[in-house]
Amino acid sequence: MKKSIVLFAVSLFVAGVAAAADVRGAWTADAEDNGRIQMNLSTRGGHSRHGETMAVSDFSGLSDGVMRGSAQTPVNFELRREAGNVAFEGTFKNGFGAGQFTFTPNPNYVSQLRNLGVTFEDNDRDDEQYLTMALLDVSTAYIRSMQAEGYRESGDKYLAFRIFKVTPELVRELRSLGYDKIDADDLVAMRIHGDSPQFIRELKDAGYEHVPVEKLIEMRIHGIDANFVRKMNKSS
Repeated sequence: MKKSIVLFAVSLFVAGVAAAADVRGAWTADAEDNGRIQMNLSTRGGHSRHGETMAVSDFSGLSDGVMRGSAQTPVNFELRREAGNVAFEGTFKNGFGAGQFTFTPNPNYVSQLRNLGVTFEDNDRDDEQYLTMALLDVSTAYIRSMQAEGYRESGDKYLAFRIFKVTPELVRELRSLGYDKIDADDLVAMRIHGDSPQFIRELKDAGYEHVPVEKLIEMRIHGIDANFVRKMNKSS
């Protein structure tokens, strides 16, 4: 059940893509107040769409002053990742931007992943899917950091980790709470359903010292939180 949920979520994120030698499309952006920007990309023909909140510092050639100017300002900026580079052109005004982009995949990316022991078949990926890997920054540094925590996984699993914001810091925090060597699918399922370290701490405060991972996931699926548990304890 968990695997089907995770695979379905990943497929939704990268589904509907068609092989192409060059990936082009349109972008829109909304600058936020915390050094971050909401980027929305749609590939030509609407085969895939991506929405991601990213740090402005992730881009070269982009600044807060340019984005927030009161006059329509032409822009050219880039997102450089190991999976490939995204070149943007367009305009910004008052924090809102729009234009076109071109994604150039890195031809060495797959071999770099294979050198880390990551399974990644050429015929399982096309350039639009490399774009997804680039936007989410599925880098060799990230993969090494997860492998150091005991997660030697497939490329699809690392992508799922990135989609649902599974980090080495999260793994270490869960381990400090007594949850070591959590299955990769369970780890993603926990993130999907909101099983955070904070939720686990709240359960401990309510008297539940170590709830099994499967039970944690089941509780969140059914909308059970720490307040619900406290109320049940008072009524019993």
